[in-house]
Amino acid sequence: MPEGRGALSFYPITDKAKIEKNRLSDKAIAYPANPVSRLSPLLEFGDDFLGQGPIKPGIKTPFEQMLQPTFLLYGQFRSALQSYDAEDKDIVQWSTRLDLHGDVKLSGTERIVFSLRPLDNDKGEDTGFIFDSDGDEDNWHDQTNGKLTQLFFEGEIGEIFPRLDPSDSKTWDIGFSVGRQELKVQDGILLNDTFDALGITRNSLIAQGLPNVRLTALYGWDDIDNPFANVTSPGRLYGLLTQADTAWDNSLDLDMIYVDNDNSANAWYLGLGSTQRIGMINSTFRINTEIPLDEDSSALSKGTLITAELSGGFAHSDDLWYVNSFLSFDDFSSAARSRDGGVPLANIGMLFSPVGMGQYGVPLGDSIEDTYGAVAGYQHFFGGIGSQFIVELAARSSMKSQQKRDAVGLGFRYQKSLSRQTLLRFDTFFAVKEKQQSAKGVRLEWLLKF
Repeated sequence: MPEGRGALSFYPITDKAKIEKNRLSDKAIAYPANPVSRLSPLLEFGDDFLGQGPIKPGIKTPFEQMLQPTFLLYGQFRSALQSYDAEDKDIVQWSTRLDLHGDVKLSGTERIVFSLRPLDNDKGEDTGFIFDSDGDEDNWHDQTNGKLTQLFFEGEIGEIFPRLDPSDSKTWDIGFSVGRQELKVQDGILLNDTFDALGITRNSLIAQGLPNVRLTALYGWDDIDNPFANVTSPGRLYGLLTQADTAWDNSLDLDMIYVDNDNSANAWYLGLGSTQRIGMINSTFRINTEIPLDEDSSALSKGTLITAELSGGFAHSDDLWYVNSFLSFDDFSSAARSRDGGVPLANIGMLFSPVGMGQYGVPLGDSIEDTYGAVAGYQHFFGGIGSQFIVELAARSSMKSQQKRDAVGLGFRYQKSLSRQTLLRFDTFFAVKEKQQSAKGVRLEWLLKF
């Protein structure tokens, strides 16, 4: 190795004496220009996020942990003009949504996070203007508010109390988070909600055939959005979440959740998922089931949902394809689900997914009781990732002829980045449903990230 060059150097040292002189005189050493300019958050205090140069000195706590506080305020603003026409809804509206996130970083492992959605509420209503509706709504809707949607602290016990393990050889690397936080389990199928919870995680466990295992114990106690139709109590939620990398080149998820309600409408929710490569194909298979303890309770549903997701690319192209399918026995519901989370199939394709703004419905978002279906899509990139087009075909059918839930839909999406921070997105769909009028929708959205 030549003198003056280190294996971890980010710039060449060509004059050792000059560098030493600068160090002794406390002069800044010039760093090379970053080939990709840093995108600054809306507000920033402390060391620059993804910045270059020396790090400011930290603050030592009585427990001998070094804190280097920083603050980031970031988020996104969405504005959309949209029209939705279906069996139970016919509306044209301008809708807005603002997501703000504050990150008070205390160290590399400890931070406080808060979030706000000041232009919409937890009932699915947002600030905007309704141009045409089949209801009696006022034209102008003002839902501005200052309510926190998230506020939690996360950290690691071994880092907060370094004296517990000075040599970093024991098992004190235990992470935890407490407060109101957003949680998704089994890709949002088993659980997709924001509520008050405590989570304790032990990572990097090793077992036979499992080079890495992560265990999380979960307890939720308030603001749980319960899918049970007749349950009004917030309930309590207990969970054991497991994720493991295996020696067979796949990742396994095994999750168990128990929901306890004051009126004895209690149930178990179990989920098993496996993600792997099959040749050149990406694949994920999941099975999720809901088991009520009182099968005679009218407040509880029961059911099992099986999903399979396949995707891949094309040779000499950035384009992608995906084929997803599902099979639902009885009437599966999530252990907890936010009001704007859509059906448990929300991540299987854009025709099953809510846009999260205003009263624009989900094209094929009807009940999944005793149904099966599939989604096929193609994503084309125009000269890079800044401009892309997606076409998707989806169909669903009922396993019981008397339910009349057969439907087929066709959706299109085009999105283009106008700058590093702004995106223009166009969506439209057309769906035909058995025993219902056809559904259609079109929307144009402008998104600003900061």
